[in-house]
This record gives sequence, structure tokens and C-alpha cells, in this order.
Amino acid sequence: MSTAPSASASLAASPAVLVVDDVEANLLAIRALLEPMDCDVVLASSGNEALRQLLKRKFAVMLLDVQMPEMDGNEVARYARQNPATRDVPIIFLTAANHNEESVLRAYGSGAVDFLFKPVNPLVLKSKVRVFLEVYSSRHLIAQAKAELEKKNAELHEAIRAEAALSERIQRTNVELTEAYEHLKETQSLLVQSAKMASLGELVAGVAHEINNPLAFGISHLATVKKSLGRVQDALGDEQLAPAREHWERALARLSEMSVGLERIRELVVKLRTFSRLDAGEHEPVSLRESVDSILTILGHRLGDRIRVELALGEPDVIECFPGLLNQALMNLVSNAIDAIEGDGVVTLSSSVEGGMYKIVVADTGKGIPSELRERVLEPFFTTKPVGQGTGLGLSIAYSIVKRHGGTLELLDRDGGGTQAIVRIPLTLDKGRRK
Repeated sequence: MSTAPSASASLAASPAVLVVDDVEANLLAIRALLEPMDCDVVLASSGNEALRQLLKRKFAVMLLDVQMPEMDGNEVARYARQNPATRDVPIIFLTAANHNEESVLRAYGSGAVDFLFKPVNPLVLKSKVRVFLEVYSSRHLIAQAKAELEKKNAELHEAIRAEAALSERIQRTNVELTEAYEHLKETQSLLVQSAKMASLGELVAGVAHEINNPLAFGISHLATVKKSLGRVQDALGDEQLAPAREHWERALARLSEMSVGLERIRELVVKLRTFSRLDAGEHEPVSLRESVDSILTILGHRLGDRIRVELALGEPDVIECFPGLLNQALMNLVSNAIDAIEGDGVVTLSSSVEGGMYKIVVADTGKGIPSELRERVLEPFFTTKPVGQGTGLGLSIAYSIVKRHGGTLELLDRDGGGTQAIVRIPLTLDKGRRK
């Protein structure tokens, strides 16, 4: 099934959304939901048809069902990422399956940027699609700005041959257009970041809601069981308990281990909520140690036994920032440091005050960044990783977030090999950046 527009219509300015699902009712429902959003909605009922549609035109985002016959969503995403013409299309997976770490990691590994679980909340779906429509439009504006820059340069260089006095005007126009071009690129990266942080916030809120109630129930009743067993022991006395003493003590030991396990679950939920910070648009004082602790907890499965983390966090511990954004920037830097280490290695995080700025350093013992690529790795969508293993947004997003704080991000060689990412931000945000 397809509602692809004609060749002439495909050249229209309206961005397009590709919806892929083997159930016709789902396709029609999503089309009815999205059509009022000033976008073209293209439908595909199979993986093969989706890949054909991707080659016909540009899409702002693809809503892709995971469970389909013949070719599932993960295969479609992998094929799309392998093709240079389609690998930059953002993919949101739609699935009715129970999500777990393995399925989530597999989906992100095949190129997904987000997840929605069926039945889909219409408001959430429209919100996420709107973000990617804005990203697509911003990229369109970037291309227009670049074309306008080239056009203005050509006109001004032609005019300078006739009148030398136009030189100052040429320089001023070039600066203005270049600044506009750079601003549009930063806006695009931050829009993608906002979408990811919104998704993470929703996921953490769901986890907290689903876990906290039964967790509190378990902790409360575990305490009741311990008290009740204590009363039983007092009532029976040591003499009557003697025949079953071994089993009694084993039961008490297991209850203590259960208490430790439940407490670890509670701490993990708290750390996840500390990291996601749904108040990303608000500035406030934040403990860097708590932020680093939550980041290392989330990335713990990637560290394993092969990577050792060393901390040298100085004073002050509390800084004023946009918590959710700064957490994401630091997580991107730590994640890149992990990726750079092929075998065993060390990731070091340190902080200090230097020249009135708060300095945070993330260093690794990896293979380092070639000097000719050191500036380019901060560009949006530039990546040295294989297709499907990186979007090229990690460092550029971190760079944009640091700039929003009025700071700088510098990539340097580490003594002994590897790379050190140095973040410098003001200890206190000025009023302009708090807005």
C-alpha cells in the first residue's frame, strides 16, 4: 500500500513522513492523525515497499513497526542505514512487544533514534513527529542559507571588480550569513537532543511509575516479615528453635539479601531520575558527583570488566547549569571515551576551577583522534564510525550544550596516548543564558 505523491508533488516543500506497518488499520489511523500537521504521509505495508519508498524521495522521519512478516523492522532499519542515500532518515520504532534491554540495544544498534510502544499515545506520537518535521525544515533552511551565501558571495565578488568601496560590505554580509548558517546547524542539533531527552524522560517516568509502587510494597512487607519472625523467635525461645536453627538462620540471611537487592533497585531508579532531569530547560545548582554517579550507572553495562573508571572530582561540587543538558553532554563524552578503547583501558573524569571557569575533563586511553579530524568531529552528522554504529551527533550536541552554558569544549591528545575532552563553563550562568 502506498499514498506516494506524483513526481511533481514530490518536489513540494512539505516534509514527508513514511509510516510502515503490515496492519492496514494501523496505517490508516496514523495517517488520519498526522495529515493535519502540514506534511505528506506515505504508507508502506511491508519492509520491501518501505525501502522502495525511501529511494523515491526524502523523508523527515520513518515510523517503523518492529514486528512484520518476511522482513521485520530491525532488518528494514539496517538496510536503510547501509544505503548512503537513506542512512540519515531518523527512525522511530513502533512495537507492541514487551521492551527489555536486549531488544532496545538491538533496535538502537540497527539505527533507531526513538521508541514508541503500542497502543501509541496520539499526543506523544504527534509531539515526536513534530520535532523531526522541525529538524527537517531546519536542514532545509540550512541548505537555503548556504545557497544564499554562495549567491551573495558571487554577486559581491563581481561588484568588487567595479568598485573597491564594496569590500567592507562584502565582509559584513559574509559574517552575517556565516553566523546565520552556524546558528541553523546548532538549532538542528539541539532539536534532535530535545527529542532524545524527552524520550528518555518519558521512559524514566514510566519505569519509576511501574517499579516504585511494587518496590515500596516489597520493602514494607519485607520489614513486616522480619519483625514477625523476631516475635516468633521470642515466643518459641532458643530451645524450641534449636532443631530448626540452621534453616531459621538461612531464612533470615535470605531476607537480608532480599533487602539489599530491593535497596539497590531503589537507588538505580533514583539515579535514572537524577540523570534524565525532565526540567532540562531550567537552570539550578547541581552536584557534579551525583550527575557523574548516575551517568556511570547507566553506562555500567558498557564498562564491564575491561574499562576502569578513575574519578578525581575537586571542589566545588555544586555548579549552576541546565542539569538535563549538562548530563547529556557528559554522557556523550564518556560514551565516546568508551568507544575509543578497543581492549582494556581507563576512563578518567576530573574537575577543578581554573581561571574563574569550572573545568571538567573526560580522558581515555584509546586510540586518539587524528589531528586532521579533530575539528571536524564537532560538526553535526560527521562520524568516523561504521554505518549503523554512530549518528555523528554525540560530540556536536555536547559542543552545542557547552556553548549554551557560555563555555568551551576542546579535544586534545592525552599524555601517554588517547584523548582528553576539556569542558570549561562559568561557575554561575549569566542572566541571558538562564532564559
